[in-house]
Amino acid sequence: MTPADGPFSGGTAVVTGAGSGLGRALAHRFADEGMHVVVADIDLANAQSVAGELPLATAFRVDVGDLDSVRALADAVGEVEGDVQVLCANVGVQEINALDRLGADDWRWIVEVNVLGTVNTVDAFLPLLRAASGMRRILLTSSTSGVFAAPRLGAYTASKYAVTGYGETLRLELAAEGIGVTLLLPGGMATTHLASSAAARPDGIGPSGTTDEDLVAVSEAMIQGPDDLATPEHASRHVVEALIEDRPYLVTHGAPPPAVATRFAAITEALARAND
Repeated sequence: MTPADGPFSGGTAVVTGAGSGLGRALAHRFADEGMHVVVADIDLANAQSVAGELPLATAFRVDVGDLDSVRALADAVGEVEGDVQVLCANVGVQEINALDRLGADDWRWIVEVNVLGTVNTVDAFLPLLRAASGMRRILLTSSTSGVFAAPRLGAYTASKYAVTGYGETLRLELAAEGIGVTLLLPGGMATTHLASSAAARPDGIGPSGTTDEDLVAVSEAMIQGPDDLATPEHASRHVVEALIEDRPYLVTHGAPPPAVATRFAAITEALARAND
């Protein structure tokens, strides 16, 4: 099957966080399928740059942590496109720090962007998905941090656990309507994620407290070998296939971290002993 004959050809894909990194790679994947791509990002200049790389794309500024901003984007897309076949709620900011050094403002910012930003995006665009014909899919960017914990990533991990649970529930609730939901679980990537997180950090909560020691702790926990770090282009290579097949999860790359097996084994054991 060629992209021109594919189920997404001629449709519209909305990708948030598409101005760089994984979002940019996703935008290119959908453009390759013959889709019109809505390139949305908090940095409009970056969004415009990516849109200029694609044959059929429109750039918008959006702050997914601001519900009014997301609703305005959905209204604009609805006026131009009418409906949406693919929605990628791709967002993730982080503060790498020990839990006891995270302040209330750090937590509020990360939850508002990563969790509520995902919810805001789905809520705003769900009517356009429901109005569409043909294959309809939602891709939520969680993380491998959404299935196992690592030191110094507590707030980010908690937010991605929430996105994972939200996505699993959303999949159940939309199944009867034929709208598939896939959770994307990226591993470590060579992107500007830390820089973009720093740029998006609100002025009112002060500078990041991340230290070199924090970065080393995260790297040791998350990067076990060369296959655990990938480019966004490599990480996105199976996204279209996963959406077409309506897979519940897509891990982008890397060997399974031992912490995943340890966690699920402990949960399974606890369940087995529940009625002792």
